[in-house]
Amino acid sequence: MKRTITIISILALVALLVLSGVHQVRKSKAELPKSISELQAEQGVPVEVVTVERGTFNLARTYLGTVEGTQQSEITPMITQEVVAVPVKVGDKVSRGDVVCRLDGQTMQAQSNQAKLAYEDAEREVKRMQNLFTSGAISKQMLDKAELGRGVARENYLASAQLVDLVSPIDGVVTDILVRQGQMAMQGEPVVVVADLEKVKISFAVNHNDWQLISKSSPVSIRLNGGSGKEIPAAMSEISIAADAETRLFNVWVEAENIDGSLQPGLLVDTRVVVIQKPDVILTPRDAVVKRNDVAGVFVVNSDGKAVFTPLRTAESNTSYIVAAGGLQAGQTVVVYGQNNLNDGQSVNVVNP
Repeated sequence: MKRTITIISILALVALLVLSGVHQVRKSKAELPKSISELQAEQGVPVEVVTVERGTFNLARTYLGTVEGTQQSEITPMITQEVVAVPVKVGDKVSRGDVVCRLDGQTMQAQSNQAKLAYEDAEREVKRMQNLFTSGAISKQMLDKAELGRGVARENYLASAQLVDLVSPIDGVVTDILVRQGQMAMQGEPVVVVADLEKVKISFAVNHNDWQLISKSSPVSIRLNGGSGKEIPAAMSEISIAADAETRLFNVWVEAENIDGSLQPGLLVDTRVVVIQKPDVILTPRDAVVKRNDVAGVFVVNSDGKAVFTPLRTAESNTSYIVAAGGLQAGQTVVVYGQNNLNDGQSVNVVNP
C-alpha cells in the first residue's frame, strides 16, 4: 500500500512538472518580440516624405572653358632685331604707349633721327603757314595741306621710334612674355601679350544639339578649381553661327567681371550654362521615383495613410528633379525614403526627422 502511494506521488509530481514546463513555454512564446512584418502591419511601413511643389526647372550643361582678355593685344615687331631690354614682367599693369620691349636701335638710329628732323621741319612749316593765313597771304587750303604734311611726318617719326621701342596699344596687364634679352625678335611674331583683365571672356565649344538650346539669354556661371571654387556670375557674349570646320563644334563666348583678378588668361574653368528653363512646373524629387512592373512612378501618401503607386511619364529631368507630363498635383505628399520596399496600397508611418 505504501509502495502504491509512493508511485502515485511520483507520478503526480512528474505531471506537475510537465504542466509547469508547458506553461513556461507558452509564456515564453507569448513574450517573443513581434516580427518586422507584424509591426509594419500594425503601425505601417516607416517612410520619409516631401510635399510636391511648383517651381522653376533648370537643366544645365557644364563645359570646360578657357579664360581670355576681353581686349587682348599681341605686340609684334615690324623688323627682325635683337632684344636689348624687356622692361616689364608678367603681371605688371601697363598703360597705352608704355614700352614693353626694346630692340637694338643702332642700325635704326639714323632713320629715326631723319624722321624726327622731318617732323620738326613740318611743325615749323605749319606755324609759318598759320601766320600767313592770319595775315591773309595764303588760302585755307594751303594751311590744311601744311597741317596734313605735319601729321604724316609725325606718324613716320612715331613709327620709326616704335620700330625699336615696342609699346602697348591698350591699358592692361602683361599676361605673357615670349622673348628674353639677347634673343632675336622676329618680324611679325609676338614678343609680349597685354590684356585688359577688368572683364574677361571665357571661350568653349558645344555640339549641335546644345547649340540649338543655347541663346543670348541663357543663364550662365563659371567656377574655378575644377568646379570646386566659388561660383562667379557671367553673361552670354557671342554664339558662333557656323561650326568649326575641323571639330564640327560651335564656339561660344561668355563674359565675367574679374573682380579679384583670379581669372587669368589661359586658365581653364567650368562653365555652367542653363540650356532648358521651365517656370511654374510641378517638381518631383528624383529620389522618389521607383519602378513597379517596369513602370516608373512614385508612391503618393493619401489621407488614409496608405501609399498609392502613381505612374509618371517624365518630360524633363536633372540630377534633382523630374518634370512629369501629368500624374501629380502641387501639395501632394510623396515618399522619398523607404519606397523601394513598398507595395501599392500599403499603410505607411511617416518618420520624417
